Amino acid sequence: MKFVGFIAFFSIAAAALAAEQAATAYTALRTVGKQKGQDVLSRVVELRGRNGTPQPAVWKIILAESGSRGGVREIEVQRGNIISERTSNSRSAHGEAMDFSRLNLDSEGVFTIINRETEQQGRPFDRIDYALHSGPGGGVPVWTVELYDGARGRVGTMQIAADSGVILSQSKTNAPITSAPPTTDRDFVQNNPPPPPPGNDAPYPPRSYNDGHSQPGEPFRGVGDFFHRLGNRMQRRGEQLENFFTGKTGSHANER
Repeated sequence: MKFVGFIAFFSIAAAALAAEQAATAYTALRTVGKQKGQDVLSRVVELRGRNGTPQPAVWKIILAESGSRGGVREIEVQRGNIISERTSNSRSAHGEAMDFSRLNLDSEGVFTIINRETEQQGRPFDRIDYALHSGPGGGVPVWTVELYDGARGRVGTMQIAADSGVILSQSKTNAPITSAPPTTDRDFVQNNPPPPPPGNDAPYPPRSYNDGHSQPGEPFRGVGDFFHRLGNRMQRRGEQLENFFTGKTGSHANER
């Protein structure tokens, strides 16, 4: 199934299929926090999920761990359960621990933004690889996504700010990938570092989307404007993320 025009179907079917849908990134982080202790979340340097349709079946959460040979511990979460945990034997470059108080955008919100953008461009895709990591210098977390379409391989990439939902950069790939895809999650994590921050040669300028406040091509007018444009469901999710990671209370703090 191509995702162009898919958002209306997804909204209607989401409730009915909730029990069968794979967990979001937020659910995976919440699972680790509950089972390993909230302090573990302060050591998360990266979160990855591959083959999302739209959500991946398994999320890999990478923690900084100074006592391990590779300096990190990898935890895999599927449908709200930890299914694997191991230290890495190879030392790979990872970013700084993420500041989750600045994380307002779950992976379901990332998909909403991606689908709107590709629908306007008439650019189909059928699966997504997600990665969440700190911005330059330990700044605002950034979502990096790669879009794939059947036999054509990778058809594009995007970087999206996890606090505001602004598209920081994007590029289209018309030619299919010639190299063989990773065969294991370990290969995927080690061989696919996040792309560098956008430079002057980025083919698209940063842009954001609206449902009536700011106009296409304009920046968001604050977090409220962003969530107004994504709708009430995303607003509730953003409040849940803020409540969970900052300890604040609010009208939706007890929602599950």
